[in-house]
Amino acid sequence: MNWKKYHRLNVIYAFIDELERDYPAICTVSVIGQSVEGRDIKMLKISNSDARNSAIWLDASIHSREWISTAVVTYIADYIARNFHSLPTSITNKDWHIVPILNPDGYEYTHTHDRMWRKNRAKYDGERVGVDLNRNFSCGWGNNGDEGSSEEPSSVFYRGPMPFSEPEAIAVRDTILGSTVIFKAFLSFHSYYELIIFPWGYKREPCPDYLKLLEGGAVMARAIFESSGVTYKVGSTKDMTYYACGTSTDWSYAIAKIPYSYMIELRSKKYRFKLPKDQIMETCKEILSAVKSLMEFIDRN
Repeated sequence: MNWKKYHRLNVIYAFIDELERDYPAICTVSVIGQSVEGRDIKMLKISNSDARNSAIWLDASIHSREWISTAVVTYIADYIARNFHSLPTSITNKDWHIVPILNPDGYEYTHTHDRMWRKNRAKYDGERVGVDLNRNFSCGWGNNGDEGSSEEPSSVFYRGPMPFSEPEAIAVRDTILGSTVIFKAFLSFHSYYELIIFPWGYKREPCPDYLKLLEGGAVMARAIFESSGVTYKVGSTKDMTYYACGTSTDWSYAIAKIPYSYMIELRSKKYRFKLPKDQIMETCKEILSAVKSLMEFIDRN
């Protein structure tokens, strides 16, 4: 495993299994669900098993073509596991729940058939149409008609026939709601807008914790800028992009009550989804810096 190129699903899964083997005291791999086509959705948990810990969620490749997101979360996982005993308390007092590939079917499909595939590989009406998993969560699902998602199976924003119709979205819901540990942050990684965005996506009004989320986002953006000189903008989903209804971050904030819920849109506006592999490492480092800064911010507040 390295961060000099993009890897296939089997390599990513072998890598997290290896972390579990190498660091059995802190690393546990579990299968949190199965995809539409029956692939495992694997999660790595890094924890010192202290009952006072809070929980953090990181996921990547909910949209399968956004390969850089998987590179970033595997880099963060590797860094935390290998350096755990020398890291600050703001990292070690958390239980890290890391899902490197939330949409394994789509991820494989982008490597074998269609590099630009976004959705899962669900079949409706006998056709393999796929559902946009980040429109399949229950908060604001189907709001704003065609502006925030689509009821058309052929659309890249197809939301599915009902909230949580897809096993991949169910895996997130059941893992988080089934946890006995309180989640403090939910970070879902995407590409390519260079943004740090937070609820709401399904309506225009600011969310109740708008200022706190804005401040946490600004802390991350500053860390990124200091690391690499890249500027990430911060704001609510609707203000920064467009209506997005049924997103995981709106759900994690409103339903799962996770106070720091962010969607982090990684590089790059120039290369869009095809970020050159020589930018992987720099992207990983700037985001690690952002995540570390957010953890300090959370502990201070």
